Amino acid sequence: MFKRTKVTDGTATGQVGFRKKSKVPGVMITQYIEKLPEGKSHPDFTRKPIALTIQEGKFAFFKAIVTGDPKPTVVWSRNNGDVSDPARYQSKYDPNSNEHTFEMPHVKPDQADTYKCFAKNEYGQAMVTVVLNVIEVGFKMTKAPQQQAEVANCNFKKVLKRRSKVVPKAEEPEKKEGEIDPKFWELLMSADKKDYERICAEFGVTDFRWMLKKLNEMKREREEEQAEFVKNLSDLKPIHINADGTASFELEFDLLDPSSSIYLYKDGEMIPYTKELGDKMKHCLRKVGRKYIFSMRDLMPEDAGFYQLDVEDVNMFSTDFKMVDFLVKIQEVKAMEREDAVFECVISAPLSKLMWFGKNMPLEQGDKYDIEVSEDKLIHRLVVKDCMVVDKGIYAACAGIKSCNAWLVVEADKGAPKGKKSARKTTRAGGSGTDLQKVAQEQQQKLDKEREERKEKIKAAREAAAEAAAAEEPEKTADSGAGKDKGAAVEVERIDKTSVAATTTVAGDSGSGHSAGKASGGAKQDGSHADAGGGHSAGKASGGARKDGSIADAGGGHSAGKASGGAKQDGSHADAGGGHSAGKASGGAKQDGSPADAGGGHSAGKASGGAKQDGSHADAGGGHSAGKASGGAKQDGSHADAGGGHSAGKASGGAKQDGSHADAGGGHSAGKASGGAKQDGSHADAGGGHSAGKASGGAKQDGSHADAGGHSAGKASGGAKQDGSPADAGGGHSAGKASGGAKQDGSLADAGGEPGITSGLSDILATRGQPAELTVKMNTDCDGAWFKDGEPLKSGGGISITKDANIHKLTIHSCRDTDSGLLRFVSGDLSTEGRITVGDVPEFDEDDLHKFSKPVIVRVGQNAAFKMPFQPQESLTVSWFKDGTELKDGGGVKIVREPNHSRLLLRDCLRSDTGEIKIQLKNPFGAVEATSQLIVLDRPGPPEGPVETVETTSSVIEIKWNPPKDDGGSAVTNYIIERQERGHSLWTKLGDVSAEKTSFRDRNVTHGKKYSYRIYAENPQGLSDSLETADSIMAGIMILSGPPGKPKVVSTSKTCINLTWTPPEDDKGVPIIGYQVEKRKKDTNQWLALNAINEPIEDVNYAVKDVTEGAEYEFRVSAINESGAGDASPPSAMACAKNPNMRPCFKDPEDFLVVRAGNSVRVKISYEAEPPPHITWLKDDEPIAPWINVINTEGMSQLVIPSSKRSDSAIYTIKAKNSVGEAFFDVEVRVTDEPKCPGPVELEQTVYGKVAVSWVPSPDQELDDRLYYVVSQHDSNTRMWKTVADRLFANTYTAHNILPGIEYHFRVYAKNDMGLSDPSQSPTWGANSNRVPISSNGVSSMEISFERPPSILVPLKVHTPPKGYQLYMTCAVRGCPTPNVSWYLNNTCINSDKNYYITNSCGVCSMYILRVRENDGGEYRVVAVNSLGKAECSTKLTVRD
Repeated sequence: MFKRTKVTDGTATGQVGFRKKSKVPGVMITQYIEKLPEGKSHPDFTRKPIALTIQEGKFAFFKAIVTGDPKPTVVWSRNNGDVSDPARYQSKYDPNSNEHTFEMPHVKPDQADTYKCFAKNEYGQAMVTVVLNVIEVGFKMTKAPQQQAEVANCNFKKVLKRRSKVVPKAEEPEKKEGEIDPKFWELLMSADKKDYERICAEFGVTDFRWMLKKLNEMKREREEEQAEFVKNLSDLKPIHINADGTASFELEFDLLDPSSSIYLYKDGEMIPYTKELGDKMKHCLRKVGRKYIFSMRDLMPEDAGFYQLDVEDVNMFSTDFKMVDFLVKIQEVKAMEREDAVFECVISAPLSKLMWFGKNMPLEQGDKYDIEVSEDKLIHRLVVKDCMVVDKGIYAACAGIKSCNAWLVVEADKGAPKGKKSARKTTRAGGSGTDLQKVAQEQQQKLDKEREERKEKIKAAREAAAEAAAAEEPEKTADSGAGKDKGAAVEVERIDKTSVAATTTVAGDSGSGHSAGKASGGAKQDGSHADAGGGHSAGKASGGARKDGSIADAGGGHSAGKASGGAKQDGSHADAGGGHSAGKASGGAKQDGSPADAGGGHSAGKASGGAKQDGSHADAGGGHSAGKASGGAKQDGSHADAGGGHSAGKASGGAKQDGSHADAGGGHSAGKASGGAKQDGSHADAGGGHSAGKASGGAKQDGSHADAGGHSAGKASGGAKQDGSPADAGGGHSAGKASGGAKQDGSLADAGGEPGITSGLSDILATRGQPAELTVKMNTDCDGAWFKDGEPLKSGGGISITKDANIHKLTIHSCRDTDSGLLRFVSGDLSTEGRITVGDVPEFDEDDLHKFSKPVIVRVGQNAAFKMPFQPQESLTVSWFKDGTELKDGGGVKIVREPNHSRLLLRDCLRSDTGEIKIQLKNPFGAVEATSQLIVLDRPGPPEGPVETVETTSSVIEIKWNPPKDDGGSAVTNYIIERQERGHSLWTKLGDVSAEKTSFRDRNVTHGKKYSYRIYAENPQGLSDSLETADSIMAGIMILSGPPGKPKVVSTSKTCINLTWTPPEDDKGVPIIGYQVEKRKKDTNQWLALNAINEPIEDVNYAVKDVTEGAEYEFRVSAINESGAGDASPPSAMACAKNPNMRPCFKDPEDFLVVRAGNSVRVKISYEAEPPPHITWLKDDEPIAPWINVINTEGMSQLVIPSSKRSDSAIYTIKAKNSVGEAFFDVEVRVTDEPKCPGPVELEQTVYGKVAVSWVPSPDQELDDRLYYVVSQHDSNTRMWKTVADRLFANTYTAHNILPGIEYHFRVYAKNDMGLSDPSQSPTWGANSNRVPISSNGVSSMEISFERPPSILVPLKVHTPPKGYQLYMTCAVRGCPTPNVSWYLNNTCINSDKNYYITNSCGVCSMYILRVRENDGGEYRVVAVNSLGKAECSTKLTVRD
């Protein structure tokens, strides 16, 4: 047998794995944590192993490359074997190529399997499977076909039943190693191809290629068989559970012969069904057109099994019906809006899919829901993604007839901005709260254990069946010789064998044989021999082996006869009785399988002991005339002592269970008398021998001897009492015999007096199939006979007649209807009689009982009806009970009794009618009961009071109550709370709380006011009566804080006065929430609060901004707690709202300004100073000209030049001076204009590949020290202008990488703060510069040029997008050569700004803004420039809020 490799899962106990998708198909990834740390990753395969088919003896290997941080560890395993043998399996790793190799040198056929590669690190696990197929080479003797297993012998029932080809579980032969369950093939032939993988995984099949090949062969054979009976077999739908609680499966076919029979099987046994819908039978098969629909109602767990539909002897469809239960049910989930919610459950058996429902609608895998199943198919999860408030409701999981449900409560995200959707959350809410992995592992272990137990039971059943089959063979009993003496013969009765072998066997001693005979012991079940009878007179008596290994002594031999033990069912011999006069005595078989010892032989005749019901021997009478009596077996397994033998005979004691001999009674006339065995093992004294006569003791009930009377002038001997002392025998009587009856305690009842019946028969009732016993007790030990309806009765045929001293018993082992009648016991002239009547206890049909047990649910005021069918019977009494009290017909109760059913109707039900309803069927033989429940739904009772006040503060009142005693039959869903303010008559609804919460916090209260509350309980039937508070509840208590410290003025200004203070020294034990600040203007008496009490100042400082410049104020502070504002602090010192004296200072001035000539110049300078300063402006340290304006306002001074000229360029200085000090600041103003273009451009080559470009300076170079030059280059290859030099302050430039054969052009621009000048064009340099012009020889030609300046075909449009929205802005440009397009925002080029995505495709210029910002607004301009000119268009973008 293979040893399965165990690879432990990396997931910690209780940890949930998250499934991830790999880029490589076929790789399963489990991530242990939801969010990975930065730079870390779970394992993954970049190269997975490839399936391999290889010849036996070759070198096989798999390669894999894995990634992950930290570096994963790689483990290999196989499905059906172990990979720990280093001689057969080798794992290697190459750090250079990062390859993990799994090698198998000299591969063998038994290594063909499915292999798994696991890569693990602390953040996850990746797993991939790969198949290895091995081709066997040549023929091997070890692979020769083996002999088929022998078919186990089965018990054949009296009535043969039609059976399916699938053997029931109890009769399944033990499968060999690797043998596949026949159900596997039956399911595959009826399943869709998409289910093949699931079925193979369930039965452990991994070789799919072999499976498909064999399946195709079996399908061809099955289709040929099906073609004999049906055609067009299609639409096979496996069994499933419907919404109405029934289960069904469907298929379509046409019968070739409409009279063909259709059979249904469950687990190999045929089940009855009806062809019409109704309540008569559990199973139904109906036909709709070509479709056959099989359905089951009232589903129970025992309905699970393997179902098949056959037409005649050919299977058409097979399906497996599984039922599972929930070990862990789904729990209520409370999730925040936009959070994922998880429902989890664990089922009792593997199931690939559960049915999930949300708000009574089926749920499927998709964008909204994730349905997850664990590898062992025991843990199932439903993930509701991105929960919204509309997702609130009841969610359910259904597995067959079992289901569980729970609420999903979605709470709104209060932190989300109004009118906008909150951000998606990455957390998950919910779960079962238990260790699902642990529960699933325990259940898997339990299933494995049950599977092993079933195997053991099947094995035990097969062994029992084999033994029962062996017992069916005719068992040979020990035959006794038929001798004739005085013409008398004794009949030997055969005892029926039982079908169950005895578990323990007691060695039985054989009787004695006669005269040179030999007795041999039969073989016992344990292999030892049963003791043979001893040969007498030159014969040999041998003792058989006992169970404990000792030898049991054989009895003495007698007269040339032979005594042999009959064969027991367990294989041992039944002990024979003593042979007499060449006769033979055999013991009958007991019911427990041990032998019944025969009595002593009588005059060459034969006496056998009958079998008692308890398995002990019925002792035979003593033998006469040279005969011998042997002891019968006691109830405890030992022998009862035999009576004494007559005439030179010998009495031998039977063997006890402990191996010692039981002593025989005394023999007569030259015989020997020995004492019988006591219960404690000592001898009981035997009576003396007397004149060829014999006295034998009968067996007592406790196993000791009952002493017999002496015969013919003989002597009476005392039998052994239970305590071991002899019981006195009656005196001998003149060749007669007087025997005392056996007492129950073992002593003899004294003989004498007339016989009489002390306890007679009476009429009795017996249950069919149960035993019955009738007893007659006499006052003396005398014989009697039994009669039934005048016919004599004998033991046999299910009846046993026994006699124990003076007690006569008739036992019927299993009562039948034919046993009913008048029984009579006759003893001499005495008789007694009684009638026995056989009948049945009433019973209910299981389906009806299941249906009746379902509770009846009605609402208040409705009628409730109960109906219970039963089999019609005579003398049947039907009674109905409610909560143990019998119901009588009348009033609101109506009871109807029909022959086959009874109905109960309860009119106008009240809530108090809820309880147990019971029906009782009673007849003389017994009673049976069935119970149901009546549930009357009503409004719940009021919540239980009194209402408790949990908390009362100035802002919150919290109350608490108890659930109602009566929920009205359905669970309370929520509580509704109403409030009434004292002094008002209006009740206001505050809201509701869920049923699990029995408290409420009222946050909308006013401190000091009193409120009353009332609470209603609500269920689906309505609202309960209210529970009201006894007294009004006041919000908070009045404990005011002490005064804070005197406020101090920190600083003052004309707009603000800053204060600070210290907390109060005594807060009265109540926490301070904040402070209230008050102000009072000088020369007034009114204090004005600067903040409300419900808006306290939390800090101990405050900036008072509500002041008037130049006014004086004083301030005070009060501490606020839950009760309100406390005492005010002492007032602060007077503070004037004015700025403090300060030296002038300038705020964020600009020190450089450029203005185009002709435009106005405005220089603005902000400052701070107290008192206000005197402002003076200077130009280059000289007073400014009169036409320059200076505008002074509070905190700012502005210099304005209306129309500027280049001569206005200078450094302007502002000077601010007051009584505290003065300050200076310089601003450079540059008035300029666009520069004039440079002079002519000259080109000169100084070195190969380099050209020197020089030009005449621009006329503005001397006037503007910030002027510089820009050089652009154009060649005939690219035909585009590009800037090759910028910010050149010289008049020359050297161009590099000048290639021959290419024309070059250069442009030189002058540039200053205002922009670029017009370009100065250079002459052409390159291939065509020295070309000699060709004369046209007088022929005029016309040159065609496609070059044109840029133009705007489609201008920009005006856009007004909202803030945060995306924006597209496009225009169309044309020109040749292709113009260079630039985008400007407020005259700033944005081509290189990453916030704007700019494209130019075939003249269509586009700009895209992902999210519009406020600073994106302004004027947008598109400028297209080529060598022939430029064009531009513009638009405005306004950003809306």
